[in-house]
Amino acid sequence: DVSIHLKVSNTDGIVSMVENNTIDLGVVEAPVSNKNLVVDECRRDNLVAIVPPGHPRAKDKKITLDHLLEYPFICREEGSGTREVIAEYMNNTSGCQTCMDVAMELGSPEAVKGAVEAGMGISVVSNATIQKELRLGTLVAIDLDPPLERPFSFVHQKQKFRVRVMEELLEFARAYCQAHREP
Repeated sequence: DVSIHLKVSNTDGIVSMVENNTIDLGVVEAPVSNKNLVVDECRRDNLVAIVPPGHPRAKDKKITLDHLLEYPFICREEGSGTREVIAEYMNNTSGCQTCMDVAMELGSPEAVKGAVEAGMGISVVSNATIQKELRLGTLVAIDLDPPLERPFSFVHQKQKFRVRVMEELLEFARAYCQAHREP
């Protein structure tokens, strides 16, 4: 018998749970610096700006960081891989990690999407997380210029004895990722 328990957290939380043996396998969306952990990239993730349909930028195909910074920004909490990747992008693009006018810090992608839908600001999120909202027309995605990608990766202990079922789960997950990579 195998039981799988799903725990949802930001990247820092997942890494901490793997380090402390609370969980055997994690999926994260930001780089992991702990050398005692194995990090296997699953797939690349494209991040996009999101705005509500009536927003002045809703018709744009691409948006630069300068134009993004003109609006109140809704972001994830400290420790979120998404927030870390966006801060690094801002630093690499403009030399400034703290240039955004943070209107709100929220604890989940769903909360961020809801705040943007309500017109409280704009955000940058994973394109994979907004497919339902794009179909429903409640959000508009705008490609970033330059583009922003990040890895989704599996993370687990390097030295930990792994049972056969964990190896099989990891192989299944790797095969799934391989089969569902974007072109």
